[in-house]
Amino acid sequence: MITRLNDINLRPYNTFRIDAKCSQFIEYTSVDDIPAIASTLGPDMDFINLGGGSNMLFVSDYNGVVLHSKILDIEMEHLGNGAVRIKAGSGVSMDELIERCATSGLWGLENLSGIPGNVGASAVQNVGAYGVEACDVIHTVECFDLQTNRFVKIPVGECGYGYRNSMFKNSENKRRFIISAVEFDLSTIPTPKIGYGSLAEEFGNCSDGNLTPLQIRDVIIKVRNKKLPEVDEIGSAGSFFKNPVVDKSIFEHIREQACRITGQNDVIVPHYDVSDGIKIPAAWLIDRCGLKGTVCGGAAVWDNQPLVIVNKTGNASAKDIVELENKIIETVEATFGVTLHPEVEHIGII
Repeated sequence: MITRLNDINLRPYNTFRIDAKCSQFIEYTSVDDIPAIASTLGPDMDFINLGGGSNMLFVSDYNGVVLHSKILDIEMEHLGNGAVRIKAGSGVSMDELIERCATSGLWGLENLSGIPGNVGASAVQNVGAYGVEACDVIHTVECFDLQTNRFVKIPVGECGYGYRNSMFKNSENKRRFIISAVEFDLSTIPTPKIGYGSLAEEFGNCSDGNLTPLQIRDVIIKVRNKKLPEVDEIGSAGSFFKNPVVDKSIFEHIREQACRITGQNDVIVPHYDVSDGIKIPAAWLIDRCGLKGTVCGGAAVWDNQPLVIVNKTGNASAKDIVELENKIIETVEATFGVTLHPEVEHIGII
């Protein structure tokens, strides 16, 4: 079923709870609806695919079409030797899917528990947490290709996945594909990943063999709830900035600056070695700049996790959030020589 609405307020459809209107809103509940919708999207028509609205900021009204998937089908296929393939519609809540899989004893998605958003958006953003990214378990992304006017299945190896990135985010592809479903390869064979950051601290000396995916999910939810605001209570878009990757010389500069700020001779800078450099937690940099709790209008840096910007009053404007974003970027760059880049997509004209 296709529902078309004109000139509606998108506040209920974005987790920042920003007041912004779109010219047209199209919601659909079936894969079969997509070709009919595609036929109405002209080559010069501006449109976006909106999932749970958890990774975007409407900086102004959107003079285009918002497509909203409510495809909620979930299928399960046993492949043998403990392998299970889950096919989930693009409108399925990612966290509800993870809960269902973890409860069923399926391994692979549990470390992504608690991340807001829908299945389709998770494949675009390549969401990640606690050492796991969506691309680690994605098998295929099913889409409608507006260039060829047909459905296609894109294997994970052709999706161009990187840190919080994919081919679907490239400018030439943003308005090319409408994701209908995502296939995930999971397993009944235990594969716990509990060695990342605070997750390792929570499990301590616990034996991997005694864990279930549901137990890991429960701990991750507990850890996230300590740090992150509940989006149903306080508007936010989750992690606002990407963790920067720097070379060794910049890393040493960061360490020297941290020593200067703290007055200590040696400061341990949390970091992770990655293929293209050294990854530094953006939250640590923001915190060391003394920005935790900083307020701009109705927006604020979250007290328990400086990587998160919140709509503190419930009435923050996009201007408030962008002003705070820029203040964070400028302060971190002036202090550590590192430029932070937003993970949150900005929609509209600033």
